[in-house]
Formats: sequence, C-alpha cells, structure tokens
Amino acid sequence: MRKFAVNRRLKKRRVIHILTALHKQALFVLQEHHTRAQLLQMRSTSQFYCPCCKAPVILKVGTSKIPHFAHLQQFSCTPGSEPETLLHLLGKSRLYSFLQQQKLSVDLEHYLPEIKQRPDLLVLNNALEFQCSALTSEQVIRRSEGYRSTQLEPSWIRGTETIPLAGPGIFQIRPFEQEMFFGAADKPYLLSFHPEQSLFIYFSNLFYLQGNRWVGKASVLKMEHQVYPFAVPKRLKKEEYRVMAALFRTEKNKFIRSQLYARNRMRNAFWRLSYELQLDKQTVPEIFGLPLLGGHLIAEHALIWQMKAAVMIKEGNSVEALVEKGMVKLSAQHEREKVFRLLCLYETIYKEGIGASAIEVVDISYQALAKT
Repeated sequence: MRKFAVNRRLKKRRVIHILTALHKQALFVLQEHHTRAQLLQMRSTSQFYCPCCKAPVILKVGTSKIPHFAHLQQFSCTPGSEPETLLHLLGKSRLYSFLQQQKLSVDLEHYLPEIKQRPDLLVLNNALEFQCSALTSEQVIRRSEGYRSTQLEPSWIRGTETIPLAGPGIFQIRPFEQEMFFGAADKPYLLSFHPEQSLFIYFSNLFYLQGNRWVGKASVLKMEHQVYPFAVPKRLKKEEYRVMAALFRTEKNKFIRSQLYARNRMRNAFWRLSYELQLDKQTVPEIFGLPLLGGHLIAEHALIWQMKAAVMIKEGNSVEALVEKGMVKLSAQHEREKVFRLLCLYETIYKEGIGASAIEVVDISYQALAKT
C-alpha cells in the first residue's frame, strides 16, 4: 500500500503542463483571448493530444492557474521536460502574444525531435527559453549547444516575480544565470521578465565583485515599449558610473578588511602584492580595485588582479604575461583576446591615473570605458 502511494505521488509530481495540443490533426494554442466558456465547451466536446508523444492530454480550466493542457503522466513524453508553474505558463503565454503583436512567425512549445528538446518559443532562427526554475550551469550549456547544433541561436529570459529598484545596485547573479547572459562576453547583461505586470527587466553594465555578487544597473521596460530583436541596454552615464564606483569601493574596502586578518600572510596574495607595491594596506589607492566591464573574465577579485597588473607594469613587463604565464585565474567564460583587451585597458587607466585623486581616477576610468 505504501509503495502504491509513493508511485502515485511520483506520477503526480511529474505531470507535464503545456499550452499547445493537437486538435483535429491541427495545432491548437491556448491564448488569453479564449474565454472560460469557450474552453469549457471545447473540453466537453473535443479530444486533445500531445504534439510530441501523441498521448491524450486534458484541458484544465481551473481558477488557480491559467488554462493549460496536462499529461496524465510524464512517462510517455519527452525527456528533460520540467513541471510547470503559474509563472512559467503565464510568461510563455504573454511572450507568445508579444511576439505575435510584433508581426512575427512564432511557434509555442515546438518540439525538435533530432535533439529531443522543446524550446518555449521558436521565432525566426531563435530558440527562446523562459526559465523560471533554477538549473545547473551544465544544463543551460547543454541545452544551448543542442539548439546551436540545429542552427538555432538560443536566448534565455529569466522568469521573476520581483521588480528591483531601477538604477545602480548590487545584485546576486548565480552561475547558471551567467550562462544566460545576452551581449558580448566582456559586456554581458541578463534579461528577465515579470509576467504578471508584463515588464522586461534588464541587469546591465555589470561589474563583477566576488562569488555571485555584481554591481550593475537595473532597468525596467514595459512590454508595449519592447521590440524584437530585444532592445539593447544603453551605456552608463558618468553620474551612474560614479555611483557604481562608490558601491564597488565599499565592497573593496570590506574585502581589504577581511584580508588584514589572514593567517598565512606569506601566501596571501593581498599581503604579498601590497609589499611588492609598497602600499599601506589600510589605505589602498583608488587606482586598485576599479570596476571594469569584462572584469568577470578573470576569476579573481578586481583588487588582486589589478595589483598583479601593476606589478608587471612597474617591472616593465607586458600585462599580457599575466595570462601567458598563468599568473591570473581565468573564468570558464573567458575569451583570451578579450582578457588581453581588459588588461591593456587597465594598463592605460593605471598609467594615466597613478597618483591622481579618487575622483580623477574614477573619471579617467569612465573615459577609458566610454572609448571601448
């Protein structure tokens, strides 16, 4: 009896909910313009089937979720499918309507049998995934590679139920979300969507701090103002960069305080570099630990890798040697050429800003970033 109950719970947990079904050998898509009365009538007179596995599905027209089709159980359907949430169902539906309003040919939940994947939306040559649940980085990479193997470009939109304050701030961006970045490797941004209020949320102009913490700018865009391909974030204004530099400085000072009590100072990078550069460890100049776009390509605190670069410059060596000799730890997303560009950018800022005031260093950094 206990085993039977466990199996029932397992099956219930693995039910797939979808917004598309085969009806009279044609694809039927549930949309917001369908009324409850229409759907109840269809449910009583029609049979629906899953477009992927051809198994019967049930049209659910409840009050707690938006209308959807549900498999009786998942075992006959495509592997890799995830249980649906209200957030995911609503997000897919509204993104589908948005793309249709853009006069685009768009498929909802189109199954790709050659890779056994079903993107939430297929528009032009783009497989668009609206991701609400947490994944591993490997899962995001594997799905993206699957789409690319069929000549489709993957795009990931993070589902959210919260709306951040617009403007500069400190944000938590987990490793799997970093794999969802739009933009160039050295100038990434994360795109989120809030289905209930139909808002696109951008986390852009991202400067890596440490762990999952980033300094960046949050921007909110109403759906009626969005376009496709999706709008690209604007470059920071000088006043915004100054605010971000102040946030970055506060976090840098916290990091310095944590290093002052290091046990093994001979092996501690901060203590060793401070000695080589003859710095007062409690009043480190502004020129070290600056927020630079692409800083996440080096998997070390900005203070540390910039101090390493300063040592190379002081000794008359090329900053590229930090990479060539393996003296800095690179992130998994790094592109060697972009890391070299980042190091050369810092070398320019260092040579212009060494000995300058804190405000002057920030302005020099902004001008250097603006040129890129």
